[in-house]
Amino acid sequence: MEKASWDTDILTPLINASMTINNILPDSILQANPDSSLKIVFKNDLYKIDIDTLFNIGDTTIHNGYALPFNTTLNPGQVIPFPSSTSTTYSLPGIELKTVIIKSGFVTFKLKSEIREVTTYVYSIPCATDALGNAFSKPITVPARVGTNPGIFNQTYDLTGYTIDLTGPAGTQINTIYTSLIAQVSGAALDTVLVTPADSLIIDNTFFDIIPYYAKGYFGNNTYNVGPTTSDFTLFDRIVDGTILLEDVDFNFKLENPIGMDARLFVNNISSINTRTGTTINLTNSMIGSTININRASESGGIVYPTYANFPLNTANSNIKPMIENLPNKFGYSMQIITNPLGNISGSNDFIYSDKLMKASLDMEIPLSLVATNLTLQDTLNLNISQTDGTQNIHEGTITLFANNGFPFDAQVQLYLLNESNAVTDSIFGYANTIVEAPINSASRVIGKKLTKITIPISESKMNLLYDTKKVVLKVKFNTSAQPPPNPYIKIYSDYSIDVKLVGDFNYTIQFQ
Repeated sequence: MEKASWDTDILTPLINASMTINNILPDSILQANPDSSLKIVFKNDLYKIDIDTLFNIGDTTIHNGYALPFNTTLNPGQVIPFPSSTSTTYSLPGIELKTVIIKSGFVTFKLKSEIREVTTYVYSIPCATDALGNAFSKPITVPARVGTNPGIFNQTYDLTGYTIDLTGPAGTQINTIYTSLIAQVSGAALDTVLVTPADSLIIDNTFFDIIPYYAKGYFGNNTYNVGPTTSDFTLFDRIVDGTILLEDVDFNFKLENPIGMDARLFVNNISSINTRTGTTINLTNSMIGSTININRASESGGIVYPTYANFPLNTANSNIKPMIENLPNKFGYSMQIITNPLGNISGSNDFIYSDKLMKASLDMEIPLSLVATNLTLQDTLNLNISQTDGTQNIHEGTITLFANNGFPFDAQVQLYLLNESNAVTDSIFGYANTIVEAPINSASRVIGKKLTKITIPISESKMNLLYDTKKVVLKVKFNTSAQPPPNPYIKIYSDYSIDVKLVGDFNYTIQFQ
């Protein structure tokens, strides 16, 4: 008996999506004006000065070996005579630190004892105090030497949160840390112990991975050359092609100084870089090449009061508008920073917090009032084609695109099929198509959506390819309609959107076993 079969048409939705301006720009940077028109409010940090820029407290070891007095007999509990304080000074050229608070860091204390009895110690860092004002201090017990094997103690301690006074035991030094050790024969010893010059103590204090949260002192009169270098600019990441003209831009080159240190800045260059087109535009403004003095911040009771310097960049004093119309994905810059240009006028009272950084940034406010030419946005969508039970013999069909356009832009659309590796395998449209712009009133405000229907014939081979496709790339290319002078610009409002629905009408031959 022949298997039963018949032809049937199946209508199935493939894609249903609504696209707003958020598909081009992140909603976190969009703000609505009172009339619901949109503007971009964005901050882009160019450069930051932190503690690591000014100085770095490297790892350091205090190493000491002590030979005990000749043929000395020590009783149980007797203090072992040797120098009890040792210090080291960090090499920080031009930097004179008096105080640091440790954000994170450690000290490893290692002691090797040749004494033939258990010894006890009080290991201290008198210059390190905790939040309650208590000096760092640890009791230590070191095993006796056995034969030729010395007694060994090795322990690492966390210094997080400790305040370190770096002025030395007398309070007259800089960059100096010191430790203290009081030693004695264990009080539990059963007899006296004889020590000789060979019965030495070898002590290592290793301070490592020291990262300050706070530092105070004099940070030096130093020059730092920054760049030429670039910082990423993500504002237009979702735009893949096309050009725009903006009605207005309002920028501010802002310097924020929360560091208790004066500085002098020379901005050599700021540039807008579009790596997609290879176009670079250099900023023209009187700020470039000029001397910018930055006053030090102040603090009171742990509260920091930063200073600021602001330099407006607008269409009247710069070329900032074409720089942004360049649709940059990077900003280039080159500058020179001089710290404490007048020397140590604070009396070694410069200060810095690790979480409060001197920053140079570009703050911007851009009304979304523009002229768009082939401005292309891109989004990746899921494709919903599922097979039913049984065997389908797929014939040709059609896909219909319904686009209900609420933007005052004409648009052209293309759909690209992606394989499992997200590589393009084919496209849907083989010809030019246009989604008609929404109608607008005399104020260029959209008054309703405009529906466009586009039918696309699909061959059997392309249908087979669609079955293997789970995702498609939707590209929409916008062009604003020509507006009469003197204002050719079109405003974008928060309620604008385009609704896209893709429906398949496929012909199958279904066979049953």
